[in-house]
Amino acid sequence: MNYDKLMSYNPFELDSMTNHKQQRITFYEHPIYGDEEQIICVCHDLKLADYSGFYDTHDMTSETSDDYYPWFDTDGKLNIGDD
Repeated sequence: MNYDKLMSYNPFELDSMTNHKQQRITFYEHPIYGDEEQIICVCHDLKLADYSGFYDTHDMTSETSDDYYPWFDTDGKLNIGDD
């Protein structure tokens, strides 16, 4: 997903968290389709964005659920869970 194009739409911020790799991940609604589309994960420091595969932030932000935390690898690919 094109980070700059996404941010130019000024999407609605839902939540944010810091993952185990110390990446600050911010969750956004899709700027056109809103909650009818998957939540978008963004790492502003890396200028990366991608669809999460989720329609709710709860699993990704819950302190008790390490299975679903989002993180970006060195190739810029979004991963969910274990690395």
